[in-house]
Amino acid sequence: MLIRTAFLCVPAPDDEAVQAVQQRLRQTVAGIHVWAERSAPNQRHWVEELLRQWCDEEEVDLVITIGGTLPAPGPSGQEIVPEATLAVVERLLPGLPEEMRAVGRDHSPLALLERGVAGIRGRSLILNLPGEAGPATLFLGAVVKLLEPILAHLQEQSDAPKLVVAPPGATPLVENEEPTPTAPLRPSKLNAAEFASFLQRKAS
Repeated sequence: MLIRTAFLCVPAPDDEAVQAVQQRLRQTVAGIHVWAERSAPNQRHWVEELLRQWCDEEEVDLVITIGGTLPAPGPSGQEIVPEATLAVVERLLPGLPEEMRAVGRDHSPLALLERGVAGIRGRSLILNLPGEAGPATLFLGAVVKLLEPILAHLQEQSDAPKLVVAPPGATPLVENEEPTPTAPLRPSKLNAAEFASFLQRKAS
């Protein structure tokens, strides 16, 4: 599966972070094709418009933003990437940022200050990462194995993986696998000679 991927740095280019994130992606996700690398200032409407264009017109599969996710005063124009992303996406994927912050918290409680979000627009996945190479790759590493399954669902592939959980105490089943009988079949109580006699009577 070819995954057309675009990178957006806010508010300034961060070549080191972009290269580190690309390397981490290619180590885990097959088919990554870097389609675009851009940077944008802290102008929310400009960021929103670029995200819409990439998703709607260019039909990029994966959009990764780097930076612009820290706390800032309410009226401020700084750190606007989560708000811009929320204005664009049609469906949220809250589990991704939750897991990224949980993994980051093991390294520093300051990871909980990161406000990045993840969501879907059309068939595109948008994922916010923190700025700088170290935090960006740490957060990405927490969810990188989930990117291919998400994109498989967005492309409506028939073999897109689904969660399969066996009931407590049951033998786990592989998806689409038919369950096998767990109880032995009851032995027949009919004697062979009696059965032959029964067939003779039925034939007469």
